[in-house]
Amino acid sequence: MRRKCFVPLLVICVSFALLAAGELRAAEKNARPDYKNAISVAGETIWKAITSGQGSGATIAIMDQGKIVYSEGIGVADRSQNRPVDKDTRFNIGSTSKMFAAVAILLLVDEGKVALDESVAKYVPEFKMKDERYKNITVRMLFNHSSGLPGSSFYFGYKPDARMHKILLDTLKEAHLKHDPGAMSIYCNDGFTLAEIIVERVSGKKYIDFLTERIFNPLGMKNTSASVGEISETNVGEYYDAKTGKKYPRQVVPVYGAGGLSSTAEDLCRFGDSFSLKGKRILSDASIREILKTQPTRFSDKLRDRQLFGQFGWEYSSLAGYREKGIQVLGKGGHTQGYVANLQIVPQERIAIGFIISGDADGEALTRPILDGLMKDRKLMEERAQTVKRPVEPQPIPADLLKYAGYYVDGGAAVKVAFDKGRKALTISPVAAKKTANEKPGQSKSFVYHDGYFHNHEEGLQHYFTTVDGKAFIVSHGFRTYEFDVLLYQKLEAIRKPARLKENMQGKVWLLRNASPYVQSPVTAISSSIYKELPGYVDFIGIKKIERADFADIAATAFRDQIELSFFPKNGKTWAKLGIFLFSTEDGIPKVKNGATSIKIGDDNYNEWLKLEKGALLSFEKPEGGRVIVSTQEAVLFDSVLDSGETYAPAGSYVFCAGTAGDVFRINTK
Repeated sequence: MRRKCFVPLLVICVSFALLAAGELRAAEKNARPDYKNAISVAGETIWKAITSGQGSGATIAIMDQGKIVYSEGIGVADRSQNRPVDKDTRFNIGSTSKMFAAVAILLLVDEGKVALDESVAKYVPEFKMKDERYKNITVRMLFNHSSGLPGSSFYFGYKPDARMHKILLDTLKEAHLKHDPGAMSIYCNDGFTLAEIIVERVSGKKYIDFLTERIFNPLGMKNTSASVGEISETNVGEYYDAKTGKKYPRQVVPVYGAGGLSSTAEDLCRFGDSFSLKGKRILSDASIREILKTQPTRFSDKLRDRQLFGQFGWEYSSLAGYREKGIQVLGKGGHTQGYVANLQIVPQERIAIGFIISGDADGEALTRPILDGLMKDRKLMEERAQTVKRPVEPQPIPADLLKYAGYYVDGGAAVKVAFDKGRKALTISPVAAKKTANEKPGQSKSFVYHDGYFHNHEEGLQHYFTTVDGKAFIVSHGFRTYEFDVLLYQKLEAIRKPARLKENMQGKVWLLRNASPYVQSPVTAISSSIYKELPGYVDFIGIKKIERADFADIAATAFRDQIELSFFPKNGKTWAKLGIFLFSTEDGIPKVKNGATSIKIGDDNYNEWLKLEKGALLSFEKPEGGRVIVSTQEAVLFDSVLDSGETYAPAGSYVFCAGTAGDVFRINTK
């Protein structure tokens, strides 16, 4: 009897065991992970950044399936109060703000009030440029950075400045485009300020009010608004200089669409979750598809791999490794003078990671390992193996590449590119200006050729050459954490009949004359230079091609934040205009006298300068709201925004005074 029952009982037991095992596997698959990898990596990477001097305090949050599964403040928000960072601590988020401009425009698209492929000039009639091609700039081009606009017409400061829209529109009236609208994607802040203006014109509301009503409130973002210097918020992550430990005044970024918002990591996650199908959405299906897809340009497909910024506001809309697994990752970073932010989302998995730090760090490099750990916790990706590559064996350089030898420029400097066929190598060497007393030789870099790329094993770099629309470029392949192709240099054209500027630009010292007393950037005297090897070019805040005696055009047309140079006479002297700023030469500026020297701001509000002929101990008497900066050409020695009391300045130092008409400054020497 027992033997007859044994087999059925065994079958039943096995069946229950298999069923239980299946349920266990299903439960494991559906069970909420413990997020131990992501949390561990977050703590390690962020603490490493703080202890290595990259920041004072940071906030990190992870959202999964609409829930905050990890949120932590790390480090100190205010050292004087011993106040730590917590989940509600506000930080400026810089260019991560651009995604809010993208959503704001798409909300108006959903209402039928804005069309992405309509001209910007239709919505902002005052938008005009000397370059007639501006009429072809569409709203879409503002978001994939393909407008061709020169760059950034604003400044970081310590007080609000409501003039930014007017300053931008006035500046553009005198400017030309870097390239045809839609030709290529080059990072551009001014396009997002134009988008901000469009939102205000079309909606009839102030930009921040529109965001609050249409984005912040619906998504429950209670800790997001204008930059920390504009809001009366006590729980702010203060910025401290890593070298000096000095606490800076709270930063104002007066262009909201380009970079002027403050937020928390948790609020960034709430915003990121709105792009998922099951998230708390505020955009239509069509607009969600638009903001998640690649926005290519004519230049995009000329590179071997994907390029940054060819998306609707995002820096990227896919990442290598994830793309091969069919997983889309989108990311947008932000970097101001004092704050770094990063937002990464995986819409199909309803994942968002927000990160902000007060300091100067690589937000993508800090956030990417957290994403990798999270995806491992979710069992969506395996851990990325850290492979060590041996140096490649040099191969002969193909003859058709030798034509790329010559002089190149990036956003700020010139280099010489040469080939050594014997060594099978490429050399990139800095180009020095005409000899000056303080000139130091630059460092050359060598690359060997192998299978279509030039390799530098020590730095893990791979470069290649390409020609697009008749222009030659050097491209970095698999650039840093992003793993994208990035333009490094653009070849300069040889000028048969070089033009000359009216000023002798070699070693000429220029002084900023129209800076606000509340500008955050350190103000120092700036030198211009010319190059023996590059007749027809000048270096004055970037390399420029001399077109005529009073004008030099942008040479690095494929790089961000480039500005034209023009000259005009004023009070018997030559002044220079570069973007929103005016400069005069140091010729004839007053000298600091023994005892006391007074100087007054004129009716035009221009900054005043003095120079020391010999070293002295200085003290100052200044009006309320006035600013005094003492500097050499290399460094700021004293800034009344940060410093008080006396300071020593060596011979040759400069004293910068900024205020309003009628302000009198007194400089005392010992």
